[in-house]
Amino acid sequence: MEIAAIVISGISLIVAIVSFIASIKSQHLQNRVNTLEYKLKQYELEEKEQEKKKNPCIEARINHISKDRYKIKVWNSGNTVAKNVMASWEEQDCMIFYDLEKMPFESLEPQKGFELSATIFFGAPRKLFITTTWENEEGEKQSKSQWCDI
Repeated sequence: MEIAAIVISGISLIVAIVSFIASIKSQHLQNRVNTLEYKLKQYELEEKEQEKKKNPCIEARINHISKDRYKIKVWNSGNTVAKNVMASWEEQDCMIFYDLEKMPFESLEPQKGFELSATIFFGAPRKLFITTTWENEEGEKQSKSQWCDI
């Protein structure tokens, strides 16, 4: 009996040592993966920051002014000038938009914008899909589509 207990204890010790070594190797590999993942995220973040610095980004938002009066604010949230800025949406019977002659807005400086007036009547959808289009300084056409809450 004592020999069996010693053999079982010895086998348990060997299994514990093997699993400890495997655990150390696994932890070392996981640390390397985490390090590489961190470096990759840092690289992607730097790349996004560089892209953000280079390109204009035109966004739109709908602001409620009074009972049925709204303003569509279109602005450049990027860091360079945007040219020929347009905002478009699907026409609705229960929405009247004014100031459309402002578009295309010839040049929109960074952090600047313009507003379009709108009257929205009962029965209008509660959100509007707005697509903004513009050209960057090199003349490349860009666009952004987003849902805006009314």
